Amino acid sequence: MAGGKRVLFGTPAGVVQGLTETDLQNLDAVMLFSLRGEDLEGLDDIRNASWRAGHETPLRVSGPVGTTAVLSAINKAYETSDAFTFVEQSPAGGFNAAVLQPLPGEKDTKTRVFNTGDLVVTHLVNDKEQVGYWVDYNGVRVVIEPCGMTQASHFSDPARLTLSCEGADLSWPLTDTVFVPLVAPDKASESP
Repeated sequence: MAGGKRVLFGTPAGVVQGLTETDLQNLDAVMLFSLRGEDLEGLDDIRNASWRAGHETPLRVSGPVGTTAVLSAINKAYETSDAFTFVEQSPAGGFNAAVLQPLPGEKDTKTRVFNTGDLVVTHLVNDKEQVGYWVDYNGVRVVIEPCGMTQASHFSDPARLTLSCEGADLSWPLTDTVFVPLVAPDKASESP
């Protein structure tokens, strides 16, 4: 969470278990790392759980080329089921909130996909259709990339924190919430 916005990076199986109802209700966007099965297994769980938690608008999703087609297929696959769920259980989010909606830029290799003014998420796609992200907030950059990708960290300006595989500040999988200081560690120790 940054600037009051909640952006989820990655949707592996079980990803919903680590999120609160408030997180799900206020989720602003989902960033996919690839369209491989292991990176998509939790996407419908997120869609369904956020809808039931009261998320009131279509859930916006970013990813590589093909994301729009995948989201369209998921939306179509659950269209009838969602209609029955809406009639029988009336999820807090309303009917149209069950839809996944692509963010712009899936065909670009480097583009801003989420921008609220203070929080900017840029996606970078490699030749294997994996996506890494630069997350910029108040002058601080965090690089988030999947295993097997190094372009996001390689082409980044200095980042406060890099989350990737071996050799990064933090490695997958994360089991705890990580807070990134807005002040560099060496400057933080000098502050009163």
